[in-house]
Amino acid sequence: MNKFLTALVAAFLLAMPTSIVTPVKAHDGGDVYQSGEIIVSHLWTHATSATSDAIEVYLTIDNTGLEGDELIAATTRFTGHGRLQAPAFENGALRVVEAPTLEIAPGQTISFQQGGIALVLPNVQRVLREGDHFDIVFEFANAGAITAEVGVEAPVGSDEPDAINDPVPDIEAES
Repeated sequence: MNKFLTALVAAFLLAMPTSIVTPVKAHDGGDVYQSGEIIVSHLWTHATSATSDAIEVYLTIDNTGLEGDELIAATTRFTGHGRLQAPAFENGALRVVEAPTLEIAPGQTISFQQGGIALVLPNVQRVLREGDHFDIVFEFANAGAITAEVGVEAPVGSDEPDAINDPVPDIEAES
């Protein structure tokens, strides 16, 4: 079953349009972390509330080498072990599938983004506020461990107008 899910996520990545694979917005992407031929950058997540059970971390992974590598684990001090998730069509229905690992081909760049592949960290044990940062450790089969810093951005939907604070529009009655 794990090989099936890994193949399904790999098929999703290969079928993604370039606009999803290439970062649309560089979320505080100045920091770059590298081990061997693997580069991790553009790490970010959304702020959470006290009731949040999981967070999604978005990032970019570049394999600059001539051999493939595999992301085999992602951990923090305040969450459960990371899970890779991606949307996939199965029997005509869109659903989320998980894969235990992620293969990164030689020369491949993979961007985890909203609506696409994401790293989900379950069992969140603290509230994350905009401007916070936390460390995450990625384990790659060949490149080894990479410790990186994740930036926390505004909560989901905070860039949308606040309907409660918007003035009520004037409505003229028809005569």
